Amino acid sequence: MWKSSYEEGFQSLKNEKFDACLLDFRLGANTGLELLHEMNKSGINCPTIFLTGHSDFDLDLQAMQVGAADYLIKDQINAPLLERSIRYSIKHALDMEELRQSKAQILQQDRLASLGLLASSLAHEIGTPMGIIRSRAELAERKSDNKDIKQDMQVVVTQIDRIAKLVNSLLHLARGSKSEHSADVNLNQVINDIVSLLEPEIKRKSVMLNLNIESPLIVKAESGPLAQVLLNLLVNSIHAIEDQNPAEPVIQMSADIKGTMARIQIKDNGCGISDENLNQIFKPFFTTKEIGRGSGLGLATSYKLVHSWGGHITVQSKPGEGSTFTIFLPKA
Repeated sequence: MWKSSYEEGFQSLKNEKFDACLLDFRLGANTGLELLHEMNKSGINCPTIFLTGHSDFDLDLQAMQVGAADYLIKDQINAPLLERSIRYSIKHALDMEELRQSKAQILQQDRLASLGLLASSLAHEIGTPMGIIRSRAELAERKSDNKDIKQDMQVVVTQIDRIAKLVNSLLHLARGSKSEHSADVNLNQVINDIVSLLEPEIKRKSVMLNLNIESPLIVKAESGPLAQVLLNLLVNSIHAIEDQNPAEPVIQMSADIKGTMARIQIKDNGCGISDENLNQIFKPFFTTKEIGRGSGLGLATSYKLVHSWGGHITVQSKPGEGSTFTIFLPKA
């Protein structure tokens, strides 16, 4: 595909996927170096071969520094040289992507190790005093006849449980890659319990929940944490629908068998997720929600839990069109 201007080339690179790009230095009022800078700023990853009219070491060096995989002098190009350069550029791009993923994995492991130390310390240091405060609050609620005091004590208990949940989420994030506690879990029962729990909220928000669940479905997981994973995804769908406010708000939840795995899908017609955020949503503490509405641990914890049971979780989404989360779990 040939593009004759800077603007056309940039839009094409932005909207389509190419195996390689041949980029001339002279692009009208702009230069290929400027386009390479713009590609980097926009997160466009395409193996790029820089073309120059004559040998210029400084120019070639600048091109390599801003992301060009190789460079060619136009009047010296022949078929074997071009083929070799394209092959090298694609291989270089794959190597760089593998290196990027390795660095990201190492960084994630370091982050999780730090979270593990933090969670263990928190669980030890605040577990006992929080338990005492919760017990005293419950005792004060039972002893008092004052309605306001009873409500205040209920708030205290609720907030302590919220802290405990946060610490448990950190512990789940830091756990090993394979859970030793997975067992046979009745997925149908877990889904029924979650739907019953959320039913008042779903009705209050006028959301249509369509269920298509095969029966029986027995999976390898942990009943309580699995319920938390599904609850988190459904609550996220409700929030996404609130942000989008579609004419007919709908959440579709299905569960069936695909080979040796059980597949659970939760699809909504909410606000969707941008491409930029789609690569971040499973990272700890990443959230697009306002303060008080999300901690950035829900999806990260869900991802870690599902993988600890030998499963995996994926997401497909488009801004303004909704999202589909798919969980695969081993059959019992």
